[in-house]
Amino acid sequence: ACYPIDTVKTRIQTSSQYPFSVSGLYGGIGSCLFGQIPYAVITFGSYEQYKKKIQQCFPNMRPVFVYAIAAILGDLTGSGWLCPAEVVKQTLQAGLYPSTTQAVANIWKTQGGVRGFYRGYFASIARDVPFRVAQLTSYEVAKSLYLRFKKS
Repeated sequence: ACYPIDTVKTRIQTSSQYPFSVSGLYGGIGSCLFGQIPYAVITFGSYEQYKKKIQQCFPNMRPVFVYAIAAILGDLTGSGWLCPAEVVKQTLQAGLYPSTTQAVANIWKTQGGVRGFYRGYFASIARDVPFRVAQLTSYEVAKSLYLRFKKS
């Protein structure tokens, strides 16, 4: 979601004739924001809930494992929202449709309804879940070390 670099990358991947064209460089940014903001809320909010529940159910589990499992579950929860937004965003970036409305309608009609919005889902979670585990586990460990250092 690093506009406009993400748009150029998508254009190159889809063999666009003019990947570096300025025209439409920010195409799909609305669907990106519509996807990324709720995704972050869902992912991090559910991560916290999963973390609490895992700590309650398994009080003797090492914290690093609690963080990793909660991060996996949190990202899987959020990815249910993100994937459709990413599909729409990428089709707009590739210049396949002139508007979000047309992209959504055509994806629905030509790619099997809801299933079309989850194209690439497993590739996305294969990319996102390991990142989220590394991100949240290292954050929690660093926070814990900082708080321990701060007390002494």
